[in-house]
Amino acid sequence: MFSNLGLFSTSVCPDRNCSRVRCLFSHSPLPLTAPTSFAGPSKTTAASKIRDVSSKIDGIGVKRKVEENCSKMPQKDSKKTVVIASTRPPLSTPMSMAAKKPTTSALANNSELGKPPMLPFIRSSPQPRTDRQKALNTLYTQFSKLYASILHLSPSLAHESTLAQESEISSLCSSLTAYKSAIHHAAVSISRRPPPDQIPHHSIGTVKESRAATETHEKEKAGELKRDRVERYCLRREDFEKWGYPDPDNSLLVGEETDTIPDGEGESHLCDRCKVQFVVSSKNLQERLGECRYHYGRTAPERVEGRRKWIYSCCRKERGEQGCEEGIHVFRDGEDDEMLAKRVKYKTVKQCAEEAERSGKEVVQGFSVVAMDCEMIYTTAGSSLGRVTIVDQNGSILFDDLVRQTVPVLDLNTRFSGITPEDLGNALMDLPAARASACMFIGPETIIVGHGLENDLRALRLLHDKVIDTAVIFPHEKGAPYRRALRDIVKEKLGTFIQDRTSDKGHSSLEDAKATLDVLKWKVREDSQ
Repeated sequence: MFSNLGLFSTSVCPDRNCSRVRCLFSHSPLPLTAPTSFAGPSKTTAASKIRDVSSKIDGIGVKRKVEENCSKMPQKDSKKTVVIASTRPPLSTPMSMAAKKPTTSALANNSELGKPPMLPFIRSSPQPRTDRQKALNTLYTQFSKLYASILHLSPSLAHESTLAQESEISSLCSSLTAYKSAIHHAAVSISRRPPPDQIPHHSIGTVKESRAATETHEKEKAGELKRDRVERYCLRREDFEKWGYPDPDNSLLVGEETDTIPDGEGESHLCDRCKVQFVVSSKNLQERLGECRYHYGRTAPERVEGRRKWIYSCCRKERGEQGCEEGIHVFRDGEDDEMLAKRVKYKTVKQCAEEAERSGKEVVQGFSVVAMDCEMIYTTAGSSLGRVTIVDQNGSILFDDLVRQTVPVLDLNTRFSGITPEDLGNALMDLPAARASACMFIGPETIIVGHGLENDLRALRLLHDKVIDTAVIFPHEKGAPYRRALRDIVKEKLGTFIQDRTSDKGHSSLEDAKATLDVLKWKVREDSQ
């Protein structure tokens, strides 16, 4: 005989007088409530009751209809009324008695994190479900051991990695033998990983994800800018003059702010754009707009109609044609360090540290390696510092601020500097204050990385002898003093693009500083192989 499945155990037996020993239905007693009110002893006649019971058994369900009619019959000389009512609970069908489907939260609570995950329902699985569940158990054991020290940070991490790894293997294996072999190799690979101590970590994830993360980690580790690995790229002191760097030992450049010429008002200079001689003036700038017509792009040789011509990149005009942009005359003092020192005196990094110590400020020894980039604007003092950015070897910002001008501004050069009048209006520090703040992160032994760094040091009026110039370690084919553009080096070595929004947003000193670090890291990795 087959065992009783209890399919009818929740249904009420249709036979009210059932006396079967092994009945399939439920026999719960039906409560009968008969509230009665009495108004005193008298002769009464009970109300007649009519019940029509129809029962129907169809497979599993039982349908039962009960109709009860109660009537009141008043009697002569009666002083009381008796009401007898029968109440019966509604008959429940198997559908109403069925267990409720567990909610998502209940399922989540039931899937305890200490147990292997259950294989989700899949309509068509490449491998038998039992084999896949065994594989999940195997992988979960290894992931649980691997993540033991970080499971408190992400309790579901082992479950997620297990399901992802098994699903990846199942989709790639066409036979059960290949599937079992792949599961075994994956489990062995997971067991050999170094335990992670934080999230994210290169040991977290599937075998494929972990390998990719490990390659990236090793690549970053190989390009780490440790001092002993980057010192060989520092510019030699005897090459400072060759590459146009200010001499750190020139005593004429340093000193007190006494015999200075703060700006060039009334001086005659050659326009840095159109190469026309003019007298520097900050008056009537709006009316003078258009006095200078120039090309902001560079020329490059091209073959046009069988002839070699030099074409401007800004407007495609040939060299010698009238400029495509209008502005006012501006100038720069160039590499004339003695003239620059008359505008604002130079200071060495050591002097800045000593001044900070004398004034009682907190002295920072400086970082081992930093990258620096500056943005320039035009004032009556020539090309002046508008923004300075310093980042550490990981690209994190140490200092990034605009510089308040103490002389009239002629042109913000927004196309290249990215500085707007609103930005400059919020600047708080003048040049000496910005230099002092920068030297909180640059110490006498700090190596500064940059591209064409001599311009940044001149703009900051800072003398330093430990510099790495990416324009030098990635030299131009024609040699010094020619320099390759930073964007070209980044595109060639890293395959990425920078300065691609200069037409509307200008350069970003932060982007350029990070780019110099990235190409230096590439150089360190290549030379270490």
